[in-house]
Amino acid sequence: MVASKTLDSSTGTSAFQSLPITDSFAGTDDLNSALSLGRSSESPLENSLQSTQVVTARENPNPSRLFSSTGIVADFNGDGKTDKFWRNSQTGETAVWLMDGSKPTGELLSNVDSSWDFAYADFNRDGKTDIFWRNKTTGENAIWLMDGTRIASAVSLEKVDPSWTASIADFNGDGRSDIFWRNAKTGENATWLMDGTTVTTAAFLPKTDSQWSYSIVDFDGNGKNDIFWRNQTTGENAIWFVNGTDTSAYSLSKVDPSWNYSLGDFNGDGRTDLLWHNTQTDENSVWLMNGIFINSGSLEKQNSSWKSSVGDFNGDGRTDIFWHNTQTGENTAWLMDGTTVTTAAFLPTTDAAWQPSIGDYDGDGKSDIFWRRYDTGENTIWQMNGTTVSAASTQTVPVEWSVF
Repeated sequence: MVASKTLDSSTGTSAFQSLPITDSFAGTDDLNSALSLGRSSESPLENSLQSTQVVTARENPNPSRLFSSTGIVADFNGDGKTDKFWRNSQTGETAVWLMDGSKPTGELLSNVDSSWDFAYADFNRDGKTDIFWRNKTTGENAIWLMDGTRIASAVSLEKVDPSWTASIADFNGDGRSDIFWRNAKTGENATWLMDGTTVTTAAFLPKTDSQWSYSIVDFDGNGKNDIFWRNQTTGENAIWFVNGTDTSAYSLSKVDPSWNYSLGDFNGDGRTDLLWHNTQTDENSVWLMNGIFINSGSLEKQNSSWKSSVGDFNGDGRTDIFWHNTQTGENTAWLMDGTTVTTAAFLPTTDAAWQPSIGDYDGDGKSDIFWRRYDTGENTIWQMNGTTVSAASTQTVPVEWSVF
């Protein structure tokens, strides 16, 4: 067990020195000024938005946290349906669509300029997705605690030097999102354990060489996030099991650098698994994870024109794979059970200009597919039941808006 050093001003780096472990509330007006926030008087998106309605909170029925946790999947009003977040690349406007199948309701939020990146989280464990903002130029950080289309609280956090990047995790398993920090230049790592907008603990973790990249996972299924490390130069892999600010590190099998990976839970056991794709040979493979133990299986090849996304199209808690051919517009779905493809089915072909994103927009526990054309602004939704598609168009939104 590696015990992490607690931050203090005598040993900490400049990025984390003098971090107040207290509420760092800022007045909304001050925060708006810092974020260059301000509601636009007119917007083309506004015509596509209906007034917000009061909804009853409910959890998404999917048994996998990958597709039901509001700290991972956008659900701003906690009704169990995936919502959409919009940003205007020209004006800095932001907006939320609260989804109900193909019928969104929502409204504009505040303006945030392009120097700010964001991530989904649930910092106060209220079952409603919050937004963490980080300014990659200035190092400023802020949290929006969300309540539907309303920013219930906007809070400025301590600045962290722009050389650090942030990811959302839950390292102590309390259901409240925490923040993992990595400095790719120095190899330093750190975490903030959060309670709402309060940093309750700030601690350094062991260093890792800058060649290592990472993903937030849960390989042992204990509800506390772990960190999967991959060295894309050497092919080495490792896992850090995390308990609050303590880490236990183990090496995993090497995988040639020609392999890339994505995350899922293909056997539905509550542990993160890995889907590997070889960019040279087009091979695909699954690692079913149980702590440091791996059960692997090969899948059918798919050439480089096919891009994969993960969902759960039959709602059984096992991650499925959606394949979209970016050249031909062909689509197919693989329903998975561990390392076995139980059903492989072609879906309707789309024009190659349509870009997909996965979510459960009607709250039935089965992933759907949101399609957007960035050349026309058209949007449509495929409501999925296994490999059966029910398509419905939704509002057109001008092309300068990006959807997340």
